Amino acid sequence: MPQHSNARLFVWFRILFNCRFYYPVFTILFLDLGLSIGEFAALNVVWALTSVVLEVPSGALADRYGRRPLVVAAGVLMVLEMAVLCLMQPGHHDLVFWLFVVNRVLSGAAEASASGADEALAYDSLPEAERTVLWPQVMARLSRGMALGFVVSSILGSVLYDAHSLTKALQFVGIDVTVAKSVSMRLPLLLCLGTALACLVVTLRMTETRSPAPKAPLLQSIRETWVSILQTGGWMWRTKAAFALILFGVVFDSMIRLFLTVASNFYRLVGIEEGWYGVIGTGVSLLGLATAGLMETSAKAMSARQNFTWLALMVFGGLMAAAHPQPGWAGIALVVPLFLSMRFLQFFLSHYLNEIVDSGQRATALSFRGLTINLAYGLLTLLFGWQTKWEAGCLHLGTDDPRVFAESLTLWPWWFAGTMALSGGWLVLRRFSGHPRKEH
Repeated sequence: MPQHSNARLFVWFRILFNCRFYYPVFTILFLDLGLSIGEFAALNVVWALTSVVLEVPSGALADRYGRRPLVVAAGVLMVLEMAVLCLMQPGHHDLVFWLFVVNRVLSGAAEASASGADEALAYDSLPEAERTVLWPQVMARLSRGMALGFVVSSILGSVLYDAHSLTKALQFVGIDVTVAKSVSMRLPLLLCLGTALACLVVTLRMTETRSPAPKAPLLQSIRETWVSILQTGGWMWRTKAAFALILFGVVFDSMIRLFLTVASNFYRLVGIEEGWYGVIGTGVSLLGLATAGLMETSAKAMSARQNFTWLALMVFGGLMAAAHPQPGWAGIALVVPLFLSMRFLQFFLSHYLNEIVDSGQRATALSFRGLTINLAYGLLTLLFGWQTKWEAGCLHLGTDDPRVFAESLTLWPWWFAGTMALSGGWLVLRRFSGHPRKEH
């Protein structure tokens, strides 16, 4: 497949940036370091707010001054956020909490810097006449690479985090060492620091595809940047297809991502031991690898409306399974659609939005997508924290009790169904209200 080297580097960047070794144990990492579910929710709000504040300005800066500098900045920030994680000291609650605050701010800034800029850099590197054909192939290749990356990170992350499993593995190969929990907890974080450095190297190899804006006085540059933000935002509001993509992205992503964030807690709820978390991640990744071609086929053979309709049914079914968890592996199998749905959602949003947006405002438009879904995720995480406290009070239990978490899951499918119905109704009202329906 003929394509600019930026597209290949984009695939590597996304793999290294997203396939993190602590993801299989993300929630329990917070808990094992001494934080509560409420503090976990608050820290994710810090992440979302940081990303929201920086998301669109970073995209506008990328469109105006070049996409590569923003992608390199994302690589630098990832190195810093992982270095902070490696400083964590279990048993020192206040220190752990404030280090996590710094980590969440750096992580949100890294996400905002990369969001929009990396995709715009890669997309505009492809021959203009072939972009709509080549981009689904790039995204399918990315999906396969991410699947393999998650296989490796899930297995290593969960095994290294579990001191008992790591000790058994070492003894199996003839190394008679008992690994302490305080040591095993750090190993996934140190591996992530290594991939962050590799990610930075990848960004430095990327090349800029657009000429930066002419130099101008600082105040003029700020004013022109905000004008471009408002122009792009206005276009997305007026353009029916762009508005619908952003709206459904918000509804789907926030609900799916919240479940993925607390997935390790769900594993505990259904009685799966920590050492198996990597096996679950591996299985889901292999399914993602097998379905990468289906994403490309769906984008070509079906309309956007059809693809989002069956995706909504897939998400609702997965949330219903989570709301009524079955013990053991049956419970895990029934929520697999939630894991796969995120891959399809990201593919569809990228494919359909890049298809309609102009190159000159591509990074800004993609950043608006990141802004809205991160804001929705942050708000939903905050609601989850409040819901957990409310459920704990009603059940007269601690917020960390598994029964509280199980009770909170019962509302999730109905929240998703309700927001989907409201979103569909809003789009119908816009269609018949005489609102401008300008298409790009």
